[in-house]
Amino acid sequence: MNNLFILFLVFLKIGAVMFGGHYAMIPILRHEVIARYGWISEGEFLDLWAISESTPGPTALNAATYVGYKVQGFWGAVVATLGVVLAPFLVMLVIAMGVRKYYDHLLVKSVLYGLRGAIIALVASALLSIATGAYKGLNIPQAGITSAIAVVAFLLVFFFKQNPVVVLGLSAIAGLGVGLFGLWG
Repeated sequence: MNNLFILFLVFLKIGAVMFGGHYAMIPILRHEVIARYGWISEGEFLDLWAISESTPGPTALNAATYVGYKVQGFWGAVVATLGVVLAPFLVMLVIAMGVRKYYDHLLVKSVLYGLRGAIIALVASALLSIATGAYKGLNIPQAGITSAIAVVAFLLVFFFKQNPVVVLGLSAIAGLGVGLFGLWG
């Protein structure tokens, strides 16, 4: 099968299951691009996620564009991006056209409550897979520094309600500082 068509189908599927936002799609994206097709490595995935979170635009869109470009160049980026956007667009169109009028109906609310449980599981799974991958290849001091940055970033965002973009920038600066002291190896 044509690689462009496969790219489109993979990202169409990823886009179709993004009900919980971009964190919920992490396990699916990871499975497809690393385990199933081997388009990128675990390390590239973590870097991709960091870059996608740090650049403007939806994370899923950034990830699709990057992977598509890596696999099939310019047209791969276009096809993967269209794939990841098409399903959510169509779902939102259907919701805007009709489902919203039934939002307070018991059946609709029941489905949405059920989806919430799955979204919590997907986000938790994404957290565990990213955390596990982030420590691969690190020695104990490096893992400690990474953990310290993660804890401080979490505290800043969750408890002190700091802007996540600012926290990403501060984390990058902290990583650069650690690197300048030669602690990353």
